[in-house]
Amino acid sequence: MSETKNSRLQTMGKEIKKYNVVIFFVILAAAAYVVSGVAPTVFLQEIASRFCRNTFLVLSLIIPVIAGLGLNFSIVIGAMAGQMAIIHTVSWGITGFPSFLVSILLSTPIAIVCGFLVGKVLNKTKGNEMIASMILGYLANGIYQFIYLYLIGTVIPFPDQAMMNDNGVGIKSSLGFTDNFKYSLTNVWNTNLADFALIAGILLLVTAAAWLGFAFWKKQKKAVPVKISLIVGCAVMAVGAVVLILLPRTSEKAAFTMRFVSFPVSALICILLLCLFNNWIFKTKLGHDFRAVGLNQQVATVSGIHVDRTRIIALILSTVFAAWGQIIRLQDIGTMNTYSAHEQIALLAVAALLVGGASVVKAGNKHAILGVVLFHAIFAVSPQVGTSLFADSQIGEYFRVFLAYGIIFVALAMNAVQQSKAKKQ
Repeated sequence: MSETKNSRLQTMGKEIKKYNVVIFFVILAAAAYVVSGVAPTVFLQEIASRFCRNTFLVLSLIIPVIAGLGLNFSIVIGAMAGQMAIIHTVSWGITGFPSFLVSILLSTPIAIVCGFLVGKVLNKTKGNEMIASMILGYLANGIYQFIYLYLIGTVIPFPDQAMMNDNGVGIKSSLGFTDNFKYSLTNVWNTNLADFALIAGILLLVTAAAWLGFAFWKKQKKAVPVKISLIVGCAVMAVGAVVLILLPRTSEKAAFTMRFVSFPVSALICILLLCLFNNWIFKTKLGHDFRAVGLNQQVATVSGIHVDRTRIIALILSTVFAAWGQIIRLQDIGTMNTYSAHEQIALLAVAALLVGGASVVKAGNKHAILGVVLFHAIFAVSPQVGTSLFADSQIGEYFRVFLAYGIIFVALAMNAVQQSKAKKQ
């Protein structure tokens, strides 16, 4: 009996060690929230907005990780492609949701070309992809600034003079979007968190019922209970949210808080579609090639897989998704720093992915989603935490930058220790 108990404890200990990075940042996020003293409504609003604004960008990192390219810092190039599309879409006077669609269409070919070129370069620097992608981001930033700071207005004509500098050369350093592009996707379906929980609860219940009916009809018994338990578990949690909304007397404060938190469902749908795409592509022949190349390039070559071409495809997909993600992000912000909006994209996306428990060789949708929630739970309140600890608002803002770099360092260090222990065992 004692041996069985010890074995269970050992198994539990191993499972905890697998998620030590996530557990560490859960504790850190909880501590940051308590120290910050931020109101629950403000905190929930920040998490909801940042989740729908940034998750698409973080998900764009998954395919390169699986394909053995590590953390793709060159997604800043995709972000620049998205910004280029936005600048020209706004200059043409397109407004509302069509401006979002035109930006997506315009950015796609630019991102495909950029992803192809990045893939060509990284195939020449195998083993050093992360540092090479970072340097490529700096190179592309110089070219981007040369085009939009000097060539626009001198060599390249531009239709909207209001977006240009006073001397008629180059685009202004800061662009504010009003009805022409701001909230072009968000306003398609934007509700409050309480109503969203109600809709999600109903959908999950319908899904659980449909799955149970399908399993009963097919008379499936093996492996079905696990899937059913997961779906029903989610449905039960959703029912709790529904009860919270329909019976606010049980928790008036919580219901009141949820009613005042807006939630852009349209952006969430885009995130869900990318998650479904990631799940689908890894079940295809191309997805199996990604995994094979990521595990061992020599074995993949012997198996008849064109390694270089597979890596290029992974980078093209990542760059295109990064361009779309930057468009989703900027339409929700409503303003754009023309020459710096893309600079911190890779840093923040990589940090969020690592916080979710991913590593340079392993990543998935769950890591991205959990990482965005935890990272932005800390990131959103970090200025208030810095102010509370050091009694200085300026230090509070610098504390946010320090936190982003610190998270990457801590997550990479913990992953490295974990992998070294696994190799020794």
